[in-house]
Amino acid sequence: MLMAVNEPYALMVQPDDILISPREVDEHFGTMVCFHPRYALGDHHNHMDKDDFLREMYLDTVGHDEAGMKRYERMVNIVSSRFRHGPKTEERAIDEAMQKVISEKYLMLPLYLYDHSGLAMSTESFSGRAPHAEWDSGQVGWIYVSKEDALKEFDADKMTGAIRQKADALMRSEVAAYDSYLRGECYGFELYKNGELSDSCWGFMGNFSDVLKDMAAYLPDECKGMVDHLEEQERPATIIKTLLKHAKIQVDQAAKAFEHASRQQVLGESR
Repeated sequence: MLMAVNEPYALMVQPDDILISPREVDEHFGTMVCFHPRYALGDHHNHMDKDDFLREMYLDTVGHDEAGMKRYERMVNIVSSRFRHGPKTEERAIDEAMQKVISEKYLMLPLYLYDHSGLAMSTESFSGRAPHAEWDSGQVGWIYVSKEDALKEFDADKMTGAIRQKADALMRSEVAAYDSYLRGECYGFELYKNGELSDSCWGFMGNFSDVLKDMAAYLPDECKGMVDHLEEQERPATIIKTLLKHAKIQVDQAAKAFEHASRQQVLGESR
C-alpha cells in the first residue's frame, strides 16, 4: 500500500481487488471476438470458433443468401486448389482471402494473447518482445468495427486513410485498457481527513504513472499534489490510528477554545 500524508489529509493508494472487465462496464467502439480453450476473453459472442466467425463476417459482407454462400464456397475451392503444402498453409490462405473481402465493410485488427505468469493482450505479436513468446503467445481473435459505425463515430461522410488511422487508434486504446485489466493494473484510493474517510474511488486502470495523473484530477485541489509523495507503508492501520489520535486532540483543543471564548463572552455581558 502506498500512502501520503499532508495534514489533515492522508491518501492511500492500493490495487483494486475487485476487478471488472472494461468490456462490461464501458461503452466501446470496437467488438472483441476471441477464441481460447481455457479463458473467456473479450466480448460475449455465439461463434463456435474462428472459422465460424470469419464465415459469418464474410457472408455479412457479400450477402446472407444463396449467392453469397456460393461465392464463399467458390472462394474456398479456388484457394484450396492453389495450396498443397499442408492444412495449416491452406487454412491461413483461406483466412486471409476472407479477411480481404471482409475489409470491404469492416475494419479489423488482430488480437494476440501472451500467457506467461499472467495474461497480456495486444494488437501486435509478442514474438521478439516478450520471453518465451514463441511458445506462450499467439493470435486469439480480432477487434473490429463496421466502416459505417466508424464514419458515425468521427462524423465523416467518406472512409479515408485519416479516418482509418483514428479508428485503429481507438480500437488499440480499448485493447490497451483490456490488457491492463488482464495484467491486474487496476487501482483505487481512499482519502482520509482528520482520520475519517472523506472520499474514495476505484477502477483506475493502466500504467501507474497515468493512473496517478487520473487520481490527481479526481482529488480536491488541496490534495492533488499528494500523489507525488506516495511512499510504501507496511503498517497503514497504525498511521490511521495516529491520525485519529491527532484529530481527537485537535477537536478537544478546539472545544476548549470555544468553551473559553463562550465564558469570556458571558463574563463580558455580565459586567
